[in-house]
Amino acid sequence: MDATISVICYKSKTLANGEHPLMLRIAQNGKSTYKSLKISVAAKHWDFERNVPKPNNPNKDLIQKIILKTKLDYQQKILEKKANSEEFTASSLINEQKDSIKAKTVEEFYLSLIEDLKQKGRIGNSYAYLNSYNTLRNFNKGKKLNYTFSHIDVSFCKKFEDWMRSKGNKDTTLSYQFRTLRATYNKAIEAKIVAREKNPLIEYKLSHFNTKTH
Repeated sequence: MDATISVICYKSKTLANGEHPLMLRIAQNGKSTYKSLKISVAAKHWDFERNVPKPNNPNKDLIQKIILKTKLDYQQKILEKKANSEEFTASSLINEQKDSIKAKTVEEFYLSLIEDLKQKGRIGNSYAYLNSYNTLRNFNKGKKLNYTFSHIDVSFCKKFEDWMRSKGNKDTTLSYQFRTLRATYNKAIEAKIVAREKNPLIEYKLSHFNTKTH
């Protein structure tokens, strides 16, 4: 079941620009599966023995960064499969990665969600998410929410609750804010922005808020 991950310059294929594509290679049981990294290099800029860009490669730093991230992503995938005693093949790893998590900040997702709701004429819903977004911005001292959804963990939720209480908000308001945050998080999961297991609002129960009115 062990698989080895590498990135190679596929010299046997020459693109229209005269360069060769960089390919992810996953080898398992004597068989290799390949996936293009959507970047290419000239043969004179690639060290074929070490499978790394040469020092004279003008895009060396960017290429190294892409290679490192790609290899880490797949190594993590393999570790997760092994930890869960799941069977896998090189091909299934490649295909599963198509559903990989997209890099998008909380800021970007909220704004795109609000705009999408407006475009669909769901103005009332868009205001609810805009209110949630503005509250989080205030909590973030007016700064943009330039972090990913995985940053929103149980500790974040506790601090967010404490902050809202310090502003004099009652449980009904807190419940509303967290329900909207939960809905946003779930939409981010559906959009493959964050992994489902990262959701802190599974552990952080909203039932502890007293929303009864007298």
